[in-house]
Amino acid sequence: MKLCAIQIPFARSMAEAEASAAMAVAELDRCDRSCDIILTPEYTNAPAAFPTGECIPFARRHTEALLRAARAAAKRCDAIVAVNYVCEAEPGRFRNTTEIFDREGVSRGRYFKQHLPRAEKNVNLLDEEYTRRFRLPEIVEIDGIRFGFLICYDTYFTEYIAHLARRHPDVVLVSSFQRAERPDILRMQNQSLAFHCNCYVLRASVSMGPDAVTGGNSLAAAPEGVILGEFGNRCGRFECEVADVRHKYMRSNSFGGSLIPNDRFIEQSRQSWVCRPAGSMTIESDAKHPYPRVCAHRGFKTAAPENTLAAFGAAIALGAPEIELDIRFSRDGVPVVAHDSELSRVADGEGTIETRTLAELQQLDFGGRFSPRFAGVTIPTFKEVLAKFARHAIFNLHLKSEEKEGEEELPKEQLDKVVALLDAYDQLEHVYFMGAPSVMSAAIKYAPYIPRCMGAFPDPWHIVDRAIAMGCAKVQFFVPYVNQEMIDKAKARNIRCNLYFCDDPGKVREYLDAGIDTILTNDYWSIAQAAAR
Repeated sequence: MKLCAIQIPFARSMAEAEASAAMAVAELDRCDRSCDIILTPEYTNAPAAFPTGECIPFARRHTEALLRAARAAAKRCDAIVAVNYVCEAEPGRFRNTTEIFDREGVSRGRYFKQHLPRAEKNVNLLDEEYTRRFRLPEIVEIDGIRFGFLICYDTYFTEYIAHLARRHPDVVLVSSFQRAERPDILRMQNQSLAFHCNCYVLRASVSMGPDAVTGGNSLAAAPEGVILGEFGNRCGRFECEVADVRHKYMRSNSFGGSLIPNDRFIEQSRQSWVCRPAGSMTIESDAKHPYPRVCAHRGFKTAAPENTLAAFGAAIALGAPEIELDIRFSRDGVPVVAHDSELSRVADGEGTIETRTLAELQQLDFGGRFSPRFAGVTIPTFKEVLAKFARHAIFNLHLKSEEKEGEEELPKEQLDKVVALLDAYDQLEHVYFMGAPSVMSAAIKYAPYIPRCMGAFPDPWHIVDRAIAMGCAKVQFFVPYVNQEMIDKAKARNIRCNLYFCDDPGKVREYLDAGIDTILTNDYWSIAQAAAR
C-alpha cells in the first residue's frame, strides 16, 4: 500500500499563496492509481501567513477547487484522500479541518483541530468555541482501516495523543506547518506518535524552501517507532510503501513475557490519577473562561452545608464555572476550608479554628447544623478540595484575615502552603486570591503571578481605588456598598467586577446590565438559570 503526502511551498506573499494553493490542486490531479492514501498539508486552501482578517476570504476562493480535486483524485486513483483546509463548518464559523474522502469521493468525516495557537484565533479569526466541549478523538473507518487525525499544534499534547491511542487507530494523518521546528524534532514527535498509538503515521507539511533548516519534512513512521521515509524541504509528492497499514507492533509483556500489542502494554498499567487533570471534567482557565459568570458562594450552600465537599460538588455538578471558598489555618498549620473563625455557627463545637489541630477539627460535625441528613460531614482540608475539584472550576479563593487596622500581612509561610498546593494540583491558572489589603500585599510580594481580587472591607466605598493601587485584576463589591460610578471606574481600568451577593433571580439582569462580570450567590441553581435566561 502506498502512502502519499503532498508538500507545497509556504507562501510569503499573496501571489505565492495563489501559486501554492494551485500547486496542491495540480498535485492531486497528477496522483495515479499507485496511490492508496493521499494527504495534503495544513491550510491547503490558504498556505500562508495572512494579515488579520484576510485568511478566510482567501480560503473561500480556493476551497471549491481543492475539494473538487480531492474527490476526483479519490475516484480516479481508487484512493482514500484527506485534505486539510479552512472549512466553513457551520454558517459563519470557519475551522481548521481535515476532511477524509473514500474511494468513491464521498466525504466520510471531518476532524477539527483541537489546540489552536493564538494566531489562528486572533489573526485568522477561526472558530474555537467547539474546543471548550468534550469530544472523543475522531476515528473514521474506511475499508476496515481506522484513521485518526492530528493537526500541527495537536502533536505537542501528549495527553491528547494518549486519548487518541485508546481509540486504536491504524493510521494517524498529520497535516501540519511547524515552520520553526527542526527535522530531528519532527522525526522524534512522529516516531513517538507512531510508537504510542501503535499505528502508522503519515505527515504532510509545507516546504520552507530548499535551503531552509526548519519546517517541511513530510514523512511516514511505523508502529515500531521508526521513520520509513522523509521529504526534507522539497516540493511535490512524498511516497512510501507499506505492506499492511493494520500492522501492529508486538512486544514482550515485560521481560520474558508473552507478546502483547505495544499500545496495550502501555495502557494496561496507566494510573490515571497520577496524571495531569484533563478531559471532560476540566474547564478553561480564569483568563480564558467567558463572562458573565455565576459563582457558587461557599459552594451550593442552600443545598448542602457551606464550604464542604458536598456543597462544592453540588455546584460543580450543576455547571458552576466558579466557586468561592474560604481558607483558614488550624493550630498545626494545615489550610482548611471554613468561613468563620468561631466554630459554633457551623459545627458542634466551641472555640476557634486557629486553636484546634486538624485532628481535633476532624472530630467535629460540620453538617448536622445544616440538616440531620448531613450529620457527620467533616471540615475539608484545602488539599482534599483540590484533590476532588482541581481544574473542574475556577476558585475564588478568600484568604481569611481579621482585617483590623494596622494588621500585619498574611504570613508568608501560610501563603506558601496555599501556593504549593495550587501548584501540586495544577490549579494555578484556575484561581485568584480574594481578600483584604493585608492579603493583597502578601500576594504581591510572594505570588505576584496569581491574579488578585480586592475585597470590600475595611472601606467598601473605596474598593476600586485600593484595587488600582495594588494592581488587582478584579474587585468584589459588597451589596449595598456599590453604585454605577464605582463599576464604571473599575471598567475604565479593565478591572473585572464581582458582586457579593445576589440570591434574587429578579435582580440578575439589573446587575449584568450594570456591568457586573461575576455574581456570587448562595443559591446557585436559581441564579444560574436566571443568568442563562
